[in-house]
Amino acid sequence: MFIKIDLKTTQNYQRKFPVDIKDLKQAIRACYLGLGTPYAPIKVDNFVNLDGNQFPEIPQKAKISIKLYPENEDDCEYKLSKPKLVCCKVKNVGRKFNDKDLIAKKHWKKVFKINTKHIFYAPEGTLYISPNKKGRCSISTRKKIPNIVVAYSIMFSLIIKHKDGFQRRYYFILDPVVRISSNRNK
Repeated sequence: MFIKIDLKTTQNYQRKFPVDIKDLKQAIRACYLGLGTPYAPIKVDNFVNLDGNQFPEIPQKAKISIKLYPENEDDCEYKLSKPKLVCCKVKNVGRKFNDKDLIAKKHWKKVFKINTKHIFYAPEGTLYISPNKKGRCSISTRKKIPNIVVAYSIMFSLIIKHKDGFQRRYYFILDPVVRISSNRNK
């Protein structure tokens, strides 16, 4: 399986982040990596290959789209069992922003076009993006945006079968950091 991120600007940019399903399933079956629930998802940073695929700075007037794709449908042993993109979330981790005493709803409206039923604000300032009917989390930046650094998370789930016949849906999260900027020199 891989996580595909499309960034559409004047130039289209696409990155695929392969998820090592084989090793992830073996680790889940052999040890406790965490609860694997929506409340406490398992961090999969160690099972996702980011080498050479670092996500670029996000410019103004960009459309970002994230989707899960099976890598090899014919691989029966590690065939994905009902993979699901659960949500994406964005947090401003910049010092300038976090040193202020505010809730971020107005801040996010300065950065992103938030005119969809798939985007939600949490009281502590996190922006949640749920997938649309096509299984994509999508959001667009505005024409003029402040320079910020954000941590974004991609949460997905898989059903994993264990040797004893037990099967369960596990939730996983990937947490990279990216810069959003209207001025590449800052």
